[in-house]
This record gives sequence, C-alpha cells and structure tokens, in this order.
Amino acid sequence: MDEVPSVESPAGLAATVEKPKSWRRQLAATLKRIGSTLGLDAGAANALARVTADGLALERTTLALERNYLASERTLMAWVRTALSMISFGFTIGKLGQALQDDRLSGLLGRSSFSVNNMAYLLVIIGTFALVGANLQHHIRVHALRALGFPRQFSIAAPAAMLLAVVGGFAFTALVLKL
Repeated sequence: MDEVPSVESPAGLAATVEKPKSWRRQLAATLKRIGSTLGLDAGAANALARVTADGLALERTTLALERNYLASERTLMAWVRTALSMISFGFTIGKLGQALQDDRLSGLLGRSSFSVNNMAYLLVIIGTFALVGANLQHHIRVHALRALGFPRQFSIAAPAAMLLAVVGGFAFTALVLKL
C-alpha cells in the first residue's frame, strides 16, 4: 500500500504517483492510517478523521471571523485619524481666521471668494459626520459578525470615535460662537 518506488526506475515512479488529493482527503487518509496504526477499527478511524476535520474547519472559521473583526477595528481607527485631522485643521483654520481678521480668500482665478470661517466650518462638519458614519458602519459590521457566531468583545475604538465626534461638535460650537 505504501510502497516506495525505486529511484532507478522513472517509469515505475510515474506509475505509482497518485493524483493530488484535496487537503481534506489527505488529512482523512492520514488520520485513518494513524487510527489503524493505533489499532482502531475502520469506523473509529473514520470518526477520528471526521472530528478532526470538523475541528479544523471550526478553528479556521473562528480565525476568519477574528480577522474580519480586527480589520473592522483598523478601518474605524483609520477613520478616527482622518476625521480628527479634518476637525483639528478646521478648528485651527477657523481660529487663525478669527485672529487675523482677514476672512475672505479669492477662489480659482479670482472669480469667487469664500470665507476662511466657512472653510473651517466645512472641515469640522465633514470630520464629525465622517466619524459618526464610520462608527455606525463599524457597529453594523460587528453586529453581522456576531450573527455569524463571533463572540461579543469590547471595542476601544468605538467609544473613542464617539467621544471624538462629541469633541468635533464642541469644536464646531466654539467656532460658531467665536469662543
């Protein structure tokens, strides 16, 4: 059954090489051989192969869910960085515009003009809404993963994102009220 062909005979080698099996079949065959080596009957060896293969599939599914959860966390943290940059740039531009009292800039080719304060408001608003939207998207993805069997975990990024969205609201209020 496990006959090794001789090295001198390439034709014999080609004759004894089997077609490649799938990893499940290879695993089942290996486990059956281990079961027969241990003195198990064919039914017990098949049960051992089936239980082990099911365990590996469950472990791989669990790891895939973990990878998706961590990818969602990383995406939320990237949105936090981006939104925080927009909020801080908007707040800084707004405060500089208030300090310099030069709050009109000419647009492209001098055809239109816009307020530095309007640009600051826009950046703070976009950053705050992006943060709220990213947190909502993260919540939906985590809820979908939980429906697939992922256990409940505490996320540090989600409360931080909501807290920074509140800070963005305060920054916008401070710009509008010129505090």
